[in-house]
Amino acid sequence: MELHLGADDQLRLVDQDNFRAFKLVVEQPKTALAHVKKVLSGTILVSDTETAWVSETALRHLSGHAHDHEWHHKLAAMIEKAKPHGWIDEVNQAIKAHIEWQE
Repeated sequence: MELHLGADDQLRLVDQDNFRAFKLVVEQPKTALAHVKKVLSGTILVSDTETAWVSETALRHLSGHAHDHEWHHKLAAMIEKAKPHGWIDEVNQAIKAHIEWQE
């Protein structure tokens, strides 16, 4: 599963049925970090150039699977598997994602 932030600042979810991978792809240079943080504020917390915390609620909304119970079940299973690795912030209900910059 990949979240893509385009050069046009539009956020979209691609490869949304891949529950074995999770990352944020930013189609902007790392020098745009402050801008990217602002654009994603409220949806994704960008900690630094390597790490982002994606709101679980926002991810479910972006999926386009509002009524697909099987998809939501698979996402919940992915989250459970990620917990022992420290990739889930249970307090803020966020999922850790590696950031890949495409400069």
